[in-house]
Amino acid sequence: MIAAGAGLVVIGLLVVGMSSGLADWVVSLVAVWQGEPPAPHWLAKIHAIGIEAVVSGIALVALGWVALPRWNWLAALVQQESVVFTVSLLAIGGLWLPVALIGHSAVIGGERYWWLDDDAMISMRYARHLAQGAGLVWNLDGERVEGYTNLLWTLYMALVHLLPIPVAQTSLIILLTNITLAVATIPVIIRFVRALGGGPLVVAATVIGFVLNKNVMAWTTAGFETILLTWLFLLATYRIITEAQQRTPRLLTFVIIALLSLVRSDAVILSVLLYALAMWLHRNRTLIIGYAALSLALPIVHALFRALYYGDVLPNTAYLKVFGWEGALQAGFRYFAAFAMHYPFALGFALFGSLLTKDKVRRALLAVVLAYMAYVISVGGDAFPNFRFFIPILPLILVLAFLGVQSLIRTGWITPVQGEQLSAPRTILLAVGLSVVLSGVMMATLAPMIDLLVAGAQSGFAINQWFAFIIGVSALAGSVAAFFGRNALQRLLFQPAVAFRLWFGLLCLIGTPLLVPGYSWFLLPNVADVGNVTIGLLLKRNTPPTSKVADFWAGSVFYFSERYAIDLLGKSDRHIARLPAASSGTMPGHNKFDFDYSLGVLKPDFVVANFALPVDEAMLRQLATGDLAFTGQLYFNQMFQQHCLPYPIPIDTWRTIFVCDWSEQISKRHDWEACSIITAGNCAAER
Repeated sequence: MIAAGAGLVVIGLLVVGMSSGLADWVVSLVAVWQGEPPAPHWLAKIHAIGIEAVVSGIALVALGWVALPRWNWLAALVQQESVVFTVSLLAIGGLWLPVALIGHSAVIGGERYWWLDDDAMISMRYARHLAQGAGLVWNLDGERVEGYTNLLWTLYMALVHLLPIPVAQTSLIILLTNITLAVATIPVIIRFVRALGGGPLVVAATVIGFVLNKNVMAWTTAGFETILLTWLFLLATYRIITEAQQRTPRLLTFVIIALLSLVRSDAVILSVLLYALAMWLHRNRTLIIGYAALSLALPIVHALFRALYYGDVLPNTAYLKVFGWEGALQAGFRYFAAFAMHYPFALGFALFGSLLTKDKVRRALLAVVLAYMAYVISVGGDAFPNFRFFIPILPLILVLAFLGVQSLIRTGWITPVQGEQLSAPRTILLAVGLSVVLSGVMMATLAPMIDLLVAGAQSGFAINQWFAFIIGVSALAGSVAAFFGRNALQRLLFQPAVAFRLWFGLLCLIGTPLLVPGYSWFLLPNVADVGNVTIGLLLKRNTPPTSKVADFWAGSVFYFSERYAIDLLGKSDRHIARLPAASSGTMPGHNKFDFDYSLGVLKPDFVVANFALPVDEAMLRQLATGDLAFTGQLYFNQMFQQHCLPYPIPIDTWRTIFVCDWSEQISKRHDWEACSIITAGNCAAER
């Protein structure tokens, strides 16, 4: 293991420090493999892979040199909550923080800009308008429409906009807040496991599964309210359980439950489930009903505010994503199938471990998980990868899974075998090898099935991309385990109960989407995000403040341009949200549009298309159906072709900006000044 780790370090250093000639040769190989020249950021990706190899190698060396020979010492440390928390803090700071600082920023026009994922920037626009005194509105002089679903998070964003910091740095505060919330979740997880009777290894496994989870880190560093919702949900669930054990329900717990629906509107389902959990576990149900009734004042006040301020019963996005299309249930099942295939062992042990136990609390928690999953399926899941809607319950699933492993075989860690003791380090090594081999082979086998079921919509492509890597690591780990763990294997053949819990636990852990492989990709700023921030700054620099801009991406472009915004996909448009689906696409929030209305009635000065000129019309005809139908149908829309398509802005951007012929700005389209990562000057300054 030490040799393998050292080898990875050497290879990684060679990749990072490769000469320009060698780099050109590698890029040429990539071009031959792809059949076309790679994008300019390919070389940065290769360097990032080298960094990942160095980090992985150091981890292997540390495991082989420090951890395994000192297993008893480490096992004693794991029993101390302060040690687990400190290590988790260092891991989040070392792994998640760089993603927030580096992966969500870029220097544009000589200044570093931070951003959140695009939909989170919609909330940032509402928050800025509130901080400016205009209210929770999409456009300063437009109709009131609730294009956000995260009231408390948006209000917090508004407070951030009151700080004396430039617009380039507001998103950084949100990202750092999310990292802090992730750290705050760790002690809740530790105490949650303890409350359910989990031992130190269950605590360690659950915390590791949370800290090293790719999906949790992705949504935390995206700037959404997801990690806040996760923290509050776990905290409320933990308080319900401990208060039921102590027979002392408290009003604060039910206030936290009520707050869930204010953090995210559809989390009212989680609130209902937790109210039901409290009723089931507590004996004094009269007091529970009283506390629940008092706490419901918060969501009732929110509902009254929505009705009076926006004139609606539900958020606009609910009408957009839930109603008016028939494929929701099918899309929901595909969404769940993808999640289940990414977490097969964790879900399996959580399910069977909870069903086979006599523990009333664990069975009730399983019911909460299953009921929430049914809700997510019924509304069609989510349009984005990394399973955002399942993140709030994911730590609960991991807790139930590792508790299931703990209770599956009731034996100690060290069992006498013919007068000897089983070597813990070699047993661990063997368990790691067997777990990685099994999970790697399973993932490789399931990859085609995942593509068939989810059609690439929910990161099934990630398994295809990495399954060869996983099998390679499996072969290495299996070989190492077969050599160093052969004595342990001989003992396990006669007395397997000794290490089955370890093996199954590692199987649950390794069978989840971990940060490695693929962590290095999170350190690279997303090309689309950089492009959208740049387009927003271009619009602010080259257009008058009264300009109207239409776009499919409703986040960064509108936030950084500060122009009147026309949301072509209807998140902040009441008319579009209430239409029936305009395409056969099954991505919630991306299958309703009306270009004759958005262009012909609202009359934008500028339209930011979802393609860049020149285009391949045959490809766009294919894109005119399915999940991305809005891209192709805009191009072939008569209104767009007649009035906007002939007048592109002659500046190279990742998506072409068009000015329409009814706009006074059409005569100035050749006067635009560029703004990009290579230009100097203040891009945010208006001309």
